[in-house]
Amino acid sequence: MTNIDTCRRPRVLAGAAVLLCCFAALSNAGAQVYPPPAPPVYPPGYPPPQYPYPQVPPAGTTPGQPQSVLPEYRAPTIIVAAPAMGSTLPDDKPVAVFRFMTNEPLDPIDALTFSVSVDGKDRTPLFQLAQSEAWGRLAEQTETLTAGPHDVVARICTAHGECGSTKSSITIVGGNSVSATTKAGDKAKQTKTKILDAVLQAARVLIHQ
Repeated sequence: MTNIDTCRRPRVLAGAAVLLCCFAALSNAGAQVYPPPAPPVYPPGYPPPQYPYPQVPPAGTTPGQPQSVLPEYRAPTIIVAAPAMGSTLPDDKPVAVFRFMTNEPLDPIDALTFSVSVDGKDRTPLFQLAQSEAWGRLAEQTETLTAGPHDVVARICTAHGECGSTKSSITIVGGNSVSATTKAGDKAKQTKTKILDAVLQAARVLIHQ
C-alpha cells in the first residue's frame, strides 16, 4: 500500500500543476485587450452606406448638415372696429364690433375660441361670428350698463394655438343724453347748411351784376 500511494502522489501533483497552468492561460487570454476592428474599406466610387432608419442622426448633429428649426407662429390680430376710439355708446344699445385676422397663411383662425368679457363677465354668448368679425351686445336685453367707462376684453386663437387679444375701455352714456347730443348736432348741421346756402346765393348775385 505504501508503494502504491508513493506512485500515485507524483501523478496527482502533476495533474494539479497542469490544471493551474490551464487556468492561468485562460485568465491571461480574458484580460488581453484586442484592438477595435478596422472599418471596412470600400473601393473608389463605391457609394457610402446609408444610415438605416431610425438611426439617422438628427439634423444639426453632424458636421456640414444644416439644423432644421420649426417656424414660430405669430398670434392673430384682433381690434375693436366699433365703437370708434373716443366715441360713446347709449345704454339701451351697447353694441360692439370686433374684427380679426390671422398673420400666418397656414394657420387659420379658430372661430370657436372667440370670447368677450365686460368688466370680467363673460358676454361671448351674446355675439355672432362671421369669417373675419364678430358683433353683439355688451349686456343682456334686460340689463342696463351703468354710465361711465367699462373694460371690454376680446380674445381669439388660431388652429395652431396662437392667441391674440385686445382690451378697450368703452364709455356708456344715458339714452337721453345721446338723443340730446344727436339733436344738437343735427341742429348745428342745419344752421351751417343755411349759412353756406346764403353765402352761395350772395355770390351768385354779385356775379350776375
